Amino acid sequence: MKRIIIATAVAMLAATAAQAAGKDGHARPNFDTNGDGKVTLAEFKAVSAQRQDRLFDRLDTNKDGRITQAEVDAAPKRGKGGAHAGGMILRLDADKDGAVSRAEMAGMADRRFQMADANKDGWLSPDELSKMRPRRGGSGAQ
Repeated sequence: MKRIIIATAVAMLAATAAQAAGKDGHARPNFDTNGDGKVTLAEFKAVSAQRQDRLFDRLDTNKDGRITQAEVDAAPKRGKGGAHAGGMILRLDADKDGAVSRAEMAGMADRRFQMADANKDGWLSPDELSKMRPRRGGSGAQ
């Protein structure tokens, strides 16, 4: 009986881990921090901010609060074809000064949320979240 319980628990944990990971094997963030089945802009921005801070800190190698083309070019390449997240960062340069600040990067969360909110009800459903990342070649929200 113990073996059956242990085997069931292991199978459930494996299924949960597989469900939390995308097709690429990377864990997807849980944007629904209060577990109500809806992701508000505040929840989305809070989770996005954590991820953006890690990316910003990794790319801003001279720690001047700005990411430049030189820093993006010097960043280690990852993923298929040697691509990395820094390659798209400079598109966020709203003031066109040749560098991306934390504030410019933070604006990305607002834009992504608005684009994902297909029915414009002010929150993201699991279906809307699942449709966010396919444009970039994966599954589920990033």
